[in-house]
Amino acid sequence: MGHHRSCKNGLWKPIGVTISYLAVPFNVSFRARSFFVPNSRKMTTIRRFCCNDLLRFTSVNLDHLTETFNMSFYMTYLARWPDYFHVAEGPGNRIMGYIMGKVEGQGESWHGHVTAVTVSPEYRRQQLAKKLMNLLEDISDKIDKAYFVDLFVRASNTPAIKMYEKLGYVIYRRVLRYYSGEEDGLDMRKALSRDVEKKSIIPLKRPVTPDELEYD
Repeated sequence: MGHHRSCKNGLWKPIGVTISYLAVPFNVSFRARSFFVPNSRKMTTIRRFCCNDLLRFTSVNLDHLTETFNMSFYMTYLARWPDYFHVAEGPGNRIMGYIMGKVEGQGESWHGHVTAVTVSPEYRRQQLAKKLMNLLEDISDKIDKAYFVDLFVRASNTPAIKMYEKLGYVIYRRVLRYYSGEEDGLDMRKALSRDVEKKSIIPLKRPVTPDELEYD
C-alpha cells in the first residue's frame, strides 16, 4: 500500500508504521491514495487523519444525520486507532469527507468497526464513501485479519442503509433505542475473507437492547 504521512511542524512526510494486535507484529506501509473523482478533473487524496485536521473538518459534520462527538472522542481514536482514521482531501486542502473506526473483539468476534463515515454534501455521489469504506475494510481484512466489519446506522436513514447494502453489508440485528430520541439502530455487517463460512453475518431473529451489545 505504501506509506502513511504524518504532520510535524506543519509539514507532511512519509513514515513507516509497525502495528501489533493480538501479539502478532505487522510491519505495515501505507501511502496516501490519490484519484480523480468521477465526472471531474479534480484530484482527491485519501490520507491518514492528522491532529491538525481536527480544526478543519467541522463543516463536513453539518448534515443532521451525521453523528458528531466531542473533541476528546476524536482524539482518543486518533491516538488508539490511527490506521482506521482517514480523510479525503481535495484541491486547496479542502476536506471532502472522512472515516473513523477501530478494531476490537476476541476470537471470532475480532472485527473492524466503522464509527463514523461522512462526505460533505457537495462531494456526494462521487464514490468517496465507497473508497473510504474500502480502505477500512482492506486494513481490517489484510492487516488485522478480522472476521468482519460492522457499523450502526439509524433505522430511519434509508439512503445510508441502501448505500451500505450496495457495499455488501447486511442487517445483522436491530438495536432498540440505540440513538438519542429513542430511535432504533441497525447493526450492519460485512464478512471478510477470514470468515469463510460467513457465520458473522447470520441475522439474529430478535432485536437486542444497547445493554446486550458486546461492543459499540
